[in-house]
Order: sequence, then structure tokens, then C-alpha cells
Amino acid sequence: MLETVLQYCRREKLIEKGDCVLTGVSGGADSVCLLLLLCKLKESFPFSLQVVHVEHGIRGNESESDALFVKTLCDDLKLPLHLYHVDAPRFAKEQKIGVEEAARCLRYDCYEKAAEEIEVTEEEKVKIALAHHADDNAETVLFQMVRGSGIDGLCGMQPKRKLKNGMEVIRPLLCVTRAEIEQYLKETGQSYCLDSTNTDETYSRNRIRRSVLPVLKEVNAQAVAHINQSAAFLREVGDYLQQQVALQAEHILVETERGICVQAESFFLLPPIIRKELLHLALTKAAGVAKDISAEHVRLLEELFSLQVGRSISLPYQVIARRVYEGVLLNRTEKKEEDETFFKEIEQEKMQELLATGSCLMEVPGGSFHFSLLEEKVQEREILKKTYTKYLDYGKMKDSLQVRTRRPGDYLVIDDAGHKKSLKEYFVNEKIPAEQRDKMLLLTIEEKVLWVVGGRISADVKISDRTKQILKVQITGGNYHEN
Repeated sequence: MLETVLQYCRREKLIEKGDCVLTGVSGGADSVCLLLLLCKLKESFPFSLQVVHVEHGIRGNESESDALFVKTLCDDLKLPLHLYHVDAPRFAKEQKIGVEEAARCLRYDCYEKAAEEIEVTEEEKVKIALAHHADDNAETVLFQMVRGSGIDGLCGMQPKRKLKNGMEVIRPLLCVTRAEIEQYLKETGQSYCLDSTNTDETYSRNRIRRSVLPVLKEVNAQAVAHINQSAAFLREVGDYLQQQVALQAEHILVETERGICVQAESFFLLPPIIRKELLHLALTKAAGVAKDISAEHVRLLEELFSLQVGRSISLPYQVIARRVYEGVLLNRTEKKEEDETFFKEIEQEKMQELLATGSCLMEVPGGSFHFSLLEEKVQEREILKKTYTKYLDYGKMKDSLQVRTRRPGDYLVIDDAGHKKSLKEYFVNEKIPAEQRDKMLLLTIEEKVLWVVGGRISADVKISDRTKQILKVQITGGNYHEN
């Protein structure tokens, strides 16, 4: 078995000269076996070895006894031990996750904390060695399969992977089975701890381990090996697929302030498998995490393309996917304030200032409104070329002006005959993204919209040859800059 693990470490380049290997030891058979093998491997690979044990606060005296066992073992082997005590049940309650998942999160936190305490040179690397074996990998593949995972999940565990902080996790025992591990410990006469929670079939993985895998082994004694072979093959396929997806993502996934947009026109020219992986990538990017994103979520995203503009779906991690004119837009929503609307009326003193001096100023979110009264005519080309400057017939404004965001009932006058169009219909026709509509500023008189800032003005306030007084309205600052 030692030779098998040695060759596997060499083939996968798990351990190299000068590495500091930090191995997680729970006291169970798998991690104790890994620790003993790493001690032997040090003769072939000149690396340093340290141990981490995390007591999760789940099993009371039994858990404390495991910690003492690991400490005694490390003392016998003359290895440094990083011992941590955490409260997984409390963390699970705070984070509203399962205890098993909470324990895993806290365990990885402790691994990283221990790694950060180790002083290494720039040439040396700290690697976190975990005791997952071939049976664990088979369980993972089956677990992901029944959850509806995509190719990434069906690839199972990686021999090595990078953590966000740059540290690397390695799994030297993926090449051996649980039976081989137990036989090795029996041959060496090494004792280990038994975790009572491993028999609790309320945990999904325990049910797979204790009820599903044994049946599969009855069907074929090599079931675990064959599942691992399939996972390895899928990993090769997945690596190639990801290369192709990355190439397509460069021009199909467009990241803007609005979120990540999947461009429909180019998207549907691709093979179905590339489309699915692109959607998985887009959702992962929007969520900031890949965990719990399944094939079902990808299917819902793909179906969204066939729905009308404006339709949306909710996805994990507060991600909202919305059908937009260009395709599908994904963004992660933040908790909204109770009132995001804006309203400001030009006070009476401002109106008096406008009439007396010919100008006044109003501060608004992201900029300033400048109002000026003009007596001279304005050239038509000047009127047409300005996006954030408009010229209105002041004589047709009988009431106080307001600057605000939209409200139900808002409308525009669209022609000289006085026909009206709802502001909502205008937004739809102009293909204004739904998520921008509540933020757009309007110049209004009650429900009548005189100017959609950045867009059109009402027909009944356009200047004409009969206009006696022109109101020039200009907004500057922030994103409001003329082209």
C-alpha cells in the first residue's frame, strides 16, 4: 500500500521537496492511516509534517477523548499538533445550515488558520493533506449524481486543488480503498477511534456509505474502482470542456454594472453542452460560489431564454436572473431599503429665484439640475444633439415642477394631438432594463412626465415658433455627461 500511495503522489505531483504538509487527523482510521503513511513517505520526499485536529463540540466526552488520542499519537511520533475547539452546532444554527456542513466549514477554517501560523520561505509551500479515499470519492460521485449535479460534481474529488488564499489541498489516499486502509492498520497494529456519528443514517452520505455502496459491490465487486475510473474520465472531459467554455465566455458573458449578461444571439449558435456549462459558469460568477448550484438551476436558466422580456427567476445565493433584450441578465441582489424612491419639488423660493435671476440649481442623487429661463431662440441642431440638456416651453407649465423617480400612473404626451402613453409602455418600447427603471430621474408635473432624463420629453412642452419663454433644463455630474 505504501508503494501505491508513493507512486500516486509522484504521478499527481502532490508532494514536492521542501513542502510543509499539514495533515488533518480526526483520530479515525482514514486520517490515522494517512498520518502513518506520510511519516513513511518523508523518507522518499524531504518534506516537513505537522498535524491539525479539530474538536467540533458535537459528541461530548467521546469528542474530547478523540482529541486526547490524537495528541498522544503526535507526541509518540514527535510531530507538532495544532489543536482547535469549535462549536459546530451553534455555528450551524447561526448560519442556518446543517451541522455536517457547519463542521466542514469550521474544519477548513482551522486548517487555513494553522497553515498561516507556519513560517515558510517563498520557495516552500504549505499543503493541507486530507484522508479522503476511493470509497469517499465513489460516495461523492453518487451523492452529486442524485442531487442533479453537472459534470464538475460527477468528476468527484480532485487529487489536489487550490484554496482561495493560494494554499493547496492534497488527497494522497484517493488511490486506495477503505478496506485497504483497515488492512494496513491491522498489519501495523495501529489503533484508531470510532466516530459514533458515522452510523447515523440521518446524514445522506452515511446512507450512501452503509446502504447504497454495499449493494453496488454485490452487483460488482469492483464498483468503487469503476466509479472512480468514470470520475477520472469525466474529469478529463471536463478539463477540455472548460477550455472551450472559457474561450466562448470571453464574448458571450458580458460583465457590466448591471450584472452578468449571457448574450442570446451568440449563445444559441453553440452546442447544447457548451451552453449548459456557460450558464453554470455565469451563475457561479454571479453567486460568487459554485456549491449547491445544480443542473436544475441551469435548466431553469436555459428556459428563461424562451420567456418574454421582463420575466425573472430566483436562484441560489440571492441571484436573480432576468430576461432582457440582449439575453439573460444575472445579478446578486442586496437587501433593499424600504424606500428607494426619490422625490423633490422645486420649492417656491427656487421658482422665485428662477423668475428673478433667470436660473436656479437643485441637487439630486448623482448630480445637479440647472434650470435657466431663455429669451432668445435656440437652434434646432442644438436641441437634438443634447442628451442631458432639454429646452421646454415654459409658458405651458402651470404648476410646480418635480424631480422624482417613477410612480404608478405616470405618462408622456406623445404627439401634438395630446395622445398619451404610459411611462411603463415607454420603458418597454425603448428597451430600458427593468432594474434601471426605478432609478431613472423624471421631470414631472404631477403624473405628467415632462422629461425622462436621458430620454424623450413630452410633445406638449416642445418649443415652437409661438414659444415666448424657454426653460433650459440641464443635469450634470456623476454619470450625466454629454457625449
